[in-house]
Amino acid sequence: MNSTGVMDLELDSKQKVLLAIYAEYQKDKPNMDSVRHEILGLEIDVFKIAVHKLVNDGLINDATLQYGGNDPVPLYVNLKYCNMTNYGIEYVERKLELDKTLSGEQKVKGMLEKTTQWGWDQFKDFAAKVLAEMMK
Repeated sequence: MNSTGVMDLELDSKQKVLLAIYAEYQKDKPNMDSVRHEILGLEIDVFKIAVHKLVNDGLINDATLQYGGNDPVPLYVNLKYCNMTNYGIEYVERKLELDKTLSGEQKVKGMLEKTTQWGWDQFKDFAAKVLAEMMK
């Protein structure tokens, strides 16, 4: 617990990418291209490996990954057609303690509250942008 009595939770890179995909997924017309490494405060190779892990763990599907040579880091990652699996959605909602019956907007607001408590500042701008687009 931190000094305010809030549980500290360390999010790894894979979870950060997954939460951003989940937030974008809540929009009526998601644009997964907006989920980018620099917005999430991640190095490009860390982002690529996180996407690889999310696909491998069955949390997302339809992400494009290209590999080359002996490097385990994908050369190229494209999330344009990415979707969350049911397992991925359940994972996020359980982790963030979100009621699955909430509207997409309510879920993103709940995510913003949780991630702010956890000190993940890079997510604030991304979530605010998602919320603004949902309210249009």
